[in-house]
Amino acid sequence: MKSTEFVARLAEVMGVSHTEIATVDRTLAKQGLRRIARGRARPDVTLREGVQIVCGWAGAKNLTEGAAEIVRLQGYQPQQIPPDEYETLTSRKRTFASLFETEESDLYGLDFIEVALWLARQLGSDKFPAHEVWLSIEKGGAPELSCKSSFVNEELVFHEFPVKVDLFSQTRPPRPNVKLEAWVRGSVLKWIFDVTEAA
Repeated sequence: MKSTEFVARLAEVMGVSHTEIATVDRTLAKQGLRRIARGRARPDVTLREGVQIVCGWAGAKNLTEGAAEIVRLQGYQPQQIPPDEYETLTSRKRTFASLFETEESDLYGLDFIEVALWLARQLGSDKFPAHEVWLSIEKGGAPELSCKSSFVNEELVFHEFPVKVDLFSQTRPPRPNVKLEAWVRGSVLKWIFDVTEAA
């Protein structure tokens, strides 16, 4: 699907204004994070580009900073579970990744965008109901993937990598008075998979 149609339909699927998605799309194209038309050749949007548009929209404080938000999110990796706790969790099959028949440790080392791509592919293969899965990003903060239903409540938490520790700082950074977080339902990721890779 060409970018113009993709942007219009994605805005419709997400229930947001076309201008918001188009602004993020243009920002990504300007920064080389989305392929652009060359002459008459207009490339179809890829799964990665579609997921980046959604993540840029969800995380950016200002939509014109969508590309910078993608770079920032690539600095986050899944939080590793300590080995003793991991054995207890996996014996009960109660991790986010186990819902998709994957080991949590298989996701270690991937950045948030790569894990979001993995999730879109999992939802595209109908391994789990897409409407029960959420991608959430705190504006300027940490991202998270979660599954919430009457039977399951699992999260995959991410931390900034490498972990930044200032040993000489005597004060903690101030906490913001307002925290904004955007949630994107898994059905949006599944739709992106369906129109890019399953088409």
